[in-house]
Amino acid sequence: MANWATTSYRIEGSKSDLVRVYGVIDSFMTDRQKPVTETASRDWEGNIVKALGATEEQMKNNYLRGFIQEYEMQEGVIRIKAEEAWGATDFRHVLAKLMPELTIYFIVEEPGCEVYVTNDADGKYFPDQFYLDACINGNYESDYFATGEKALAYAAKLIGKENVSKAKLESWNQYHEEDEEFVYIHEFEIVD
Repeated sequence: MANWATTSYRIEGSKSDLVRVYGVIDSFMTDRQKPVTETASRDWEGNIVKALGATEEQMKNNYLRGFIQEYEMQEGVIRIKAEEAWGATDFRHVLAKLMPELTIYFIVEEPGCEVYVTNDADGKYFPDQFYLDACINGNYESDYFATGEKALAYAAKLIGKENVSKAKLESWNQYHEEDEEFVYIHEFEIVD
């Protein structure tokens, strides 16, 4: 069974390209258009790229194991939230080949395998580059931070310290391993 990652997309481009892509997504999600194969579900990302012209070779040679959960077009940007197996799929790559004028930003989180990745290096749509996940005294907390310094300051507060470094936080985690307490800070890797 796959570990499911949450992937968010922000897609920019010309109004005509965005309307076309959004229309395809909406036609599948509202059952106005049948999935491209008998076994596909209406929310499968493969439906979209196939309907936009993906070849059989592109469908076969790209990893397209993702399902749209939410979508909208707002202020000239398509926003998609998807569940994808193991991390971001090739959906964005295939879509970019089919419609090269689009700019596709994404961020993906898969905590089980500690996958935290984005291509939004400037933080245009996804400004928080750090994710903090903690369990203190049986209370679970998580939050996002724009900088590592802010994440470390919050971690220090959680463990009752004035401040904490990455190394000291790692030592604190090791010391509290048997208590099942932890404070982890994950930095989103920037990729192309």
